[in-house]
Amino acid sequence: MTDQDAQTPEPGRMSLFEHLDELRRRLIACVVVMGVCTIVLFSLAPNLFKYLRRPLDAIAANGLMQLQVLSPLEMFLTYLKLAVLGALFVSAPWILLQVWMFVSPGLYKNEKRWILPFVFLGTAFFIGGAAFGYFLVLPLGFDYLVSFTPAEVTNAWSVEKYFSIVTRLLLGFGVVFEVPLLMWILSAAGIVQPKSFSKFRKYWIVLAWIIGAILTPPDPFTQAMMAVPLMIFFEVGLLGGRLLYRRRQDAAFK
Repeated sequence: MTDQDAQTPEPGRMSLFEHLDELRRRLIACVVVMGVCTIVLFSLAPNLFKYLRRPLDAIAANGLMQLQVLSPLEMFLTYLKLAVLGALFVSAPWILLQVWMFVSPGLYKNEKRWILPFVFLGTAFFIGGAAFGYFLVLPLGFDYLVSFTPAEVTNAWSVEKYFSIVTRLLLGFGVVFEVPLLMWILSAAGIVQPKSFSKFRKYWIVLAWIIGAILTPPDPFTQAMMAVPLMIFFEVGLLGGRLLYRRRQDAAFK
């Protein structure tokens, strides 16, 4: 394939109104699938919530805490939120397919070559981050927080607050694990040079702790459990970014 072929977009230009109509059809397709998945998952919400509360099982088994409902609608709204988030996760491949079908006609062939690997890596990194939060951070974090409770005091957390903390942490760790991939994309595309990332390192350390403070409960343990991976992944992203940027520079001189 010649360089000219690589820089040739797919044939068939569309007018502005045709683009808008295509966008409307793709959005409708996403909404319909999301709606169906939400309805199905809402019927399974009680079982899904059992999995969501598993990080608390060891603590609850010792009688150190219990979940409680503080309003008539709290459990219903929690199930609904859980169904919507689950539907977004389940329908993500379909949504990504619709996005791909919308943008792919305007991409160059060499750009399309990078899409699939980055989508695969992005999905794997996000799932890995959520799993890290679910299996490691949440159990350790809850156990640490409960350890401050005196023996004569019972922990009684509301379902809504628990759901909010857990989902925020899982989504936060999923996004945190995307940091290296974002740095690799910016370096591979030549948008940001690795030396710029190196200069930003000292600010990133402060930012990592700020992000940890925002997305986690207000205790140093869980903040560190998010801030430290952020700093580690920055270094991983910087290392990979240097390799990709060097490959880009070498290819430009050939």
